[in-house]
Amino acid sequence: MKQSIQCLLALSIFLGGITLLSQEKLQPKALIIMIDGMRADAYDNIPMPNLEKLRAGKWQPGYNGAFTLTGYNLEDARPNSAPNHAAIATGVTATKHKVFKNGQTKDGNFEEWPSWLARLATSPQHYKTQFLYSWGENKDTAKHPDVPFRKGKDPDNGDYLCNLYASPDGGPDAVLFFIGEVDHSGHSDGFYPHSQKYINTAMETDVIIGKLLDTIAARPNFANEDWLILITSDHGGYGKSHGMLGGHANTIPILMVGKHITQGTLPGLPRNYDMPVTALAHFGVDVKPLNLDGHVIGTEVSKIQRRPLKEGLLAYLPFDTETPVNVAPNGLEIAVVGQNIKSGVDGGKLGKCLRIPGGENVRECIILKNTEYLKLENGNNFTATMWVRLPPTHVGNPAIFSNKDWRSGARPGFVICGARNINNPTNPGVHFNFGRWHDTHRTDMGVYDITPDEWVFYAVTVTPEGVVCFCQGQPDGQFYWIVDGSIKDANLESGMTWNIGQDGSAAYRYNLQGDIDDFALWNRGMSVDELHEIYNAGRQNHDLGTLLK
Repeated sequence: MKQSIQCLLALSIFLGGITLLSQEKLQPKALIIMIDGMRADAYDNIPMPNLEKLRAGKWQPGYNGAFTLTGYNLEDARPNSAPNHAAIATGVTATKHKVFKNGQTKDGNFEEWPSWLARLATSPQHYKTQFLYSWGENKDTAKHPDVPFRKGKDPDNGDYLCNLYASPDGGPDAVLFFIGEVDHSGHSDGFYPHSQKYINTAMETDVIIGKLLDTIAARPNFANEDWLILITSDHGGYGKSHGMLGGHANTIPILMVGKHITQGTLPGLPRNYDMPVTALAHFGVDVKPLNLDGHVIGTEVSKIQRRPLKEGLLAYLPFDTETPVNVAPNGLEIAVVGQNIKSGVDGGKLGKCLRIPGGENVRECIILKNTEYLKLENGNNFTATMWVRLPPTHVGNPAIFSNKDWRSGARPGFVICGARNINNPTNPGVHFNFGRWHDTHRTDMGVYDITPDEWVFYAVTVTPEGVVCFCQGQPDGQFYWIVDGSIKDANLESGMTWNIGQDGSAAYRYNLQGDIDDFALWNRGMSVDELHEIYNAGRQNHDLGTLLK
């Protein structure tokens, strides 16, 4: 018996040793793909089955996917290509790599801050690398004599890389692949994911990525390789341009796939320049002494748990009765100001609605009483959702929902308001503003285009992770979102009430003209997925009340 046990122990140690040896022999491989001009919300509005397969962790056995709906790019440069391309190559921000705008790449500080490819190519292992791009200025993006650069059209570069991966020598160990056609389509036809050319190019990009994935999985030595695939963007866009602040060009996707990635949603506000740092760590590089700005991400996923929708509900106003009623249990009291504001009006999104008369020097609104003393969860976490129908023109920039003195956007508090369309000032839009840093700074998110005289869904949420997300759901099923991380510096306590149809003073010069339905307010943050669920219910003519049961 004793000899049998000893034999079993020896066999166990031997087999364990084989396992350890096989793990040690796994060869690290990394592929970073940068899709120029890709908005984060394009992932949910455009069919891209290969990216979805990666996101769902269904590419190959043993490989998980981590994704964020709220990725972000540089903050020390405008959301344009060159600064972010340099950041994705080097893992540092513009302050270090010195590329602050397009046209400066040739003068970048790449000797002090080389690309992650150059660091690997010059390492003791002398890893094989490759940089592929289609935009001409990338010829100078962290260029290094030990890193092969190739300029070509996106499909040609994809085929070239497939051939390298299928070659007898196995091809490169580390690749940076910049894909540019989505950006070109945005500039010619619009960056919104309802632009048909933008949609088509994104789908074509997904096909390029699908071919790469199939080629990688078919490699003869694939079982002995440890792949890390990272996909991000340099910027999004609004209208036919980018470079503007406010979320449309800042909110980007970050998708990670690997054996050591935790399946789920990435927490917080990860950055595109986290990608090269994470790739270096994958090859065993100690990134801490390098003083890079990016961080290693992907091993942790968001810990935000879904909570029942009833939890934290302060107000739910379906506006189905002539006298508005807050039907939230133990919710806030409300007060109606004005003689012409009407509840229970036919033609609502989900039955009846609230109709607010517009105009200059009009005072017609609903006040959520005692909200000037409202203490928010974790300091400033809240969520508001509503369906809004606006006319083709605004009188001024009226508040839809606000608790601030809207005479200045830098004042404490927030406002969802009517605003001017950036690309066409004669057309109205909707945006979100909040004050920061003691009346000296402000953050403006949006503007979203509106569909006049149609019911459009809006939501704002501030999460415990310090991210503010502003969402719009269009009548055609398109659901958009943009994010900002400066909420950590926000001053949302204005000392004023939270009002529907007016600012916090209830005396702003311009009163809202429009209809509101199914308004709700929570004293907590929510995920984009939860907000999407509320929107989808409304599109199917189910009010929030059906989700609260």
